[in-house]
Amino acid sequence: MEKGKYKDATNAYIQAIKYNEDNLDLCYDLGLAYCYINEFPLAKRCFERVVSMDSSYSQAQYRLGQIALLYRDIDSAEKYFLGSIYGETEAKAYFELAKIYMLKNNKDKAIMFINKAVYTDNKYYKIVDEEPIFLPIKNQIIKDEKDEKNEIVESEKEKKISEYLDNTYDLTKYLDNKDS
Repeated sequence: MEKGKYKDATNAYIQAIKYNEDNLDLCYDLGLAYCYINEFPLAKRCFERVVSMDSSYSQAQYRLGQIALLYRDIDSAEKYFLGSIYGETEAKAYFELAKIYMLKNNKDKAIMFINKAVYTDNKYYKIVDEEPIFLPIKNQIIKDEKDEKNEIVESEKEKKISEYLDNTYDLTKYLDNKDS
């Protein structure tokens, strides 16, 4: 995976899982490899398997939310992001939930979740400032004055897959709009 050979990585993970079926990390990483080769249905199955074995595996829940967004399944995305509001994915999940509630025209919930995102990780204040979807509620977002407070440190592996899936979502959104 680290060398970007995702097809080879899927084969390696499949073989490893045969010998260690209950290893959540192997199954999760197989899902990541599938994401990189745009095999989202297979990735979804891997993440669902992880969540079925451990519902508190927040990264898998978060990835399921991202995949649901790719398919424009807002209700499933909401469910998965709500399941991922713990640990490393907490602030990101709050941010995604705020976007979902803006799409659903529920500004009160959007404000609540975006303020939770900012409180959990200050970098979201600047991100929200640049997101057009939050323009109608911009003046209701509370900035925490302690700038050094609460910045979540995410592993490089998680940053990379988040960026890839976010960019894929943006591309599919653009292509949908172009077709319309």
